Amino acid sequence: MYDSSTITYEKGTVTAILDERTEPADGMPGWVLGVQTIEARFKAGPMKGRIIQLDNVLSTDHNIRVRKGQSVIIKADRPAEIEPYYTLYNYDRTPGLITVSVIFALFMAAVGRFKGLRSVLGLGVSLFFILGFLLPAIYRGHSPALMSIFTVAAITVFSLFLLNGFSRKTLIATVSSIAGGLFSVGFFFLISVLLHLSGYNVEGAEELIIVSRNTGLQLSQALFAGALISSAGAVMDIAMSVASSLYEVINAQSGMSARELFRSGMSIGQDMIGTMCQTLILAFIGSALTTFLVLISYGTRFDQFMSSDYVAIEVAHSVAGSLAVIVTVPVTAALCAVGFRRAPDAG
Repeated sequence: MYDSSTITYEKGTVTAILDERTEPADGMPGWVLGVQTIEARFKAGPMKGRIIQLDNVLSTDHNIRVRKGQSVIIKADRPAEIEPYYTLYNYDRTPGLITVSVIFALFMAAVGRFKGLRSVLGLGVSLFFILGFLLPAIYRGHSPALMSIFTVAAITVFSLFLLNGFSRKTLIATVSSIAGGLFSVGFFFLISVLLHLSGYNVEGAEELIIVSRNTGLQLSQALFAGALISSAGAVMDIAMSVASSLYEVINAQSGMSARELFRSGMSIGQDMIGTMCQTLILAFIGSALTTFLVLISYGTRFDQFMSSDYVAIEVAHSVAGSLAVIVTVPVTAALCAVGFRRAPDAG
């Protein structure tokens, strides 16, 4: 599991369907089960241009039915002194993902103009920090809690200043967001103690325990990293929204006292808290919908369902994120009340 040096995933094109022995799958419209014998040509890698033959098994959990001319990803396992073994991994979704990303960027540019493009850039940087720094660091044995705090802080600083430039409201929103993220970790720690949670409760923990013996992965802290990442976007959103609103308020009514500005911030934040917390909870329910259906099909009882590790972990993430959003409102309002009472800057 921790040594895949002999395995590569390479792009190819299906050049021919030599044979297809399939039958319709019961209860799965449009799906077939069986075997396709195909020829495929490698488009890249050390075997570029070479044609191979392989059997593509179509099952209920791996149903990648292909046609001639389709782009695919081939899994090549080449152990030393052993005949290479090839299987069809999946469709080559790279062109589709690029198309979707371009459409997303175009819509962002059309509606958000230059700030929309900067948002896309900020999202790309966030993914880079998570995929290129956080995950490898955690995998190699660095503290998930410390690495996630550093990553979220870096994402927050870069994203907010990229989108809004250097200004007092951006600085306040950044400080508030980082504070909200730290509150999220603290809340999650308390909730995990109440619900008896640790990194060993997650799905796939047994495999990760094996990995941890060879890489130093600190599985017990992995849940904290997930809690912080999952709440970061919502915390940044509400911090920036409250700070921007109060900036406009103080510019429109420069005679407001710090107490009045704080009350305005709380009033604005109270209107946002309900929808933001619902967003976090509904996002959890939406992503877990198929899992809920599976549990229902197993005849899971209510008490059994509510006491499961899966529900406990997802509830802990959602509640910790929601509490962080709630706490971010008074923190942002208080910082704005102090910071904006001085001469407002240009934004």
